[in-house]
Amino acid sequence: MSVKRIQFLDETAYAIENEEIKAIVLPSQGSNLISILDKSTNTEILRTPKNRTEYETRKMVFGTPVLFPPNRIEDAVFEYNGRKYELEMNRPKENVHIHGFVHDKEWSVLEIDHSIPRMKTQLRSAEHPDILNQFPHDFTITMTIEIAGNEVIHTTEITNNGESPMPCGIGYHTTFQFPSEAKLFLDVSEKWLLNERHLPTGELENIANRKEFSGGTSLSGVAIDDVFLMTENKTAAIERPEQGIKISYSLSDDFTQWVLFTASGNENLLAVEPYSWVTNAPNLKQLPRTLTGFDDIKPKDTKEYVSRFKVERD
Repeated sequence: MSVKRIQFLDETAYAIENEEIKAIVLPSQGSNLISILDKSTNTEILRTPKNRTEYETRKMVFGTPVLFPPNRIEDAVFEYNGRKYELEMNRPKENVHIHGFVHDKEWSVLEIDHSIPRMKTQLRSAEHPDILNQFPHDFTITMTIEIAGNEVIHTTEITNNGESPMPCGIGYHTTFQFPSEAKLFLDVSEKWLLNERHLPTGELENIANRKEFSGGTSLSGVAIDDVFLMTENKTAAIERPEQGIKISYSLSDDFTQWVLFTASGNENLLAVEPYSWVTNAPNLKQLPRTLTGFDDIKPKDTKEYVSRFKVERD
């Protein structure tokens, strides 16, 4: 068991490993957990770039970019607690802000423990004027990556250091290797109707083919970019029969939504994105928080979000 400082994509990275699993974290790239390797089958679980050039083509579909807040904010503005928030307009073609403001920052390494093995990274908004300009709250995000047996435990804690409550929504653009023979197993019953800007209209629809999801679907050749309500079963599973493995991706209760994204459907990728609140939640004030997942953090309080990757072999 160890945590080693290595070079990955021409950046300083950290390899966390035991006898079963090796994970790689890139603190300089938003503390992206960018690789999970099953050692016994030599199988890469996540979509991991082969080199820096490939990574630069589209960073969001490699590893587990941290989305704070997740997905899109309509017109890049919202109001909360009597304050208007004006976020960066970084997707002008849809007139939205997308994916938040922590995934492209360098996080500091806070702690390394070889005996567990485990590492912690951290970002504080007060050190980033460009964050404060659009989200005027002093907050800290602390991420812990730990390996226990055949499981990677990914814990994110968000602390409000300020004197007023702050809105809080988090997600991960978790992108798996998903070859054509792979199958996704996911319990879903309703999905959000989206408009042409990929924003929820506020309406939900029942999923006619929900049994295909729960019984295993290949999604081969299917282009999908949809948002689903989580059920009580907050675990997605991927079977990869050629490698003889099954990956379970389990979330803590503060996560309320799934986003599934396959790009064209022909790129051997599947993003299974867990969100604590739905896309554009701050602007869906006509709907209850219990539905949208909209949340906030009281001054000096902390919220914790846990996700687990478990690899099982035939």
